[in-house]
Amino acid sequence: MNNNEITEVTRRAIFDYLAASEISWCGRLSDDDFLSRLYDLTKLPSYDHRYRNAAGDIHQHRVNNYDWPTDWVFSDSRFNLLHGTDHDVLRFLCETVHPLVRPEVEQAHALVAAYNGDLRVDGWEIVEVKQISGKPVFGFRKLDGRAVTFEEPTGWQKVDRQVQEMRARLDSATNEEQFQAVGLLCREIMISAGQEVYDAEAHHTEDGITPSDTDAKRILEAIFNAELSGSANEEARAHGRASIRLALALQHKRTADFRMAALCAEGTLSVVNLLAILAGRRGRSLS
Repeated sequence: MNNNEITEVTRRAIFDYLAASEISWCGRLSDDDFLSRLYDLTKLPSYDHRYRNAAGDIHQHRVNNYDWPTDWVFSDSRFNLLHGTDHDVLRFLCETVHPLVRPEVEQAHALVAAYNGDLRVDGWEIVEVKQISGKPVFGFRKLDGRAVTFEEPTGWQKVDRQVQEMRARLDSATNEEQFQAVGLLCREIMISAGQEVYDAEAHHTEDGITPSDTDAKRILEAIFNAELSGSANEEARAHGRASIRLALALQHKRTADFRMAALCAEGTLSVVNLLAILAGRRGRSLS
């Protein structure tokens, strides 16, 4: 099942533009440093038998030997930018104009304008969502008016990788087992995000039981109860608890379908975004 709106024609046009203009997609970073901001390269396979994973072979062939072409990443099946999800390719393009990757503001804006010339045909555009030290950070949105909320990374690398994987699995799932796997990954995301924020001294559970590292419900409810305490935060606190319950209730459904998996993913993303807001990961400078 392929629900992509950004066609291969559009993707190739953008990648051809980058290659023809000789603009480095990884900016001032090395190829492997850039890609490690989006992917866990140690979990991807190596094409060179001398190395155990993608981190090794990319560094060897793009830093040590420099014997791969500069546009190698666009056709590399490990990243699947030509045929992967819309989210994957949009996130990649936004990263090419991140201030840490491309500090020249005029060049970043010029690239965004070039990207949008092709993306808008398929109903998407890249837009500025915030600034870091006076430099723009870009996200993306649909042109039909639907907001794409907080699509930029939280800065928690493990959480961001898991969210990316969740979206990819949801896009490609076709049977009960695959939809259920989305739910199980949602649980892992909530555990990872909770561990980033949870402080046993500051976040106390209602029943006084110290949660284990994998007790997502206790960890998250303790965080929301502490960080959103008081009557003024009653609605936000209730929203956080409801999102937890929604995601946890759906993740083990044995008759999972797309709707159940999508609702579970939505609840999980809501939890992650609430945690990111509470932790100051939204609207601040992220590296």
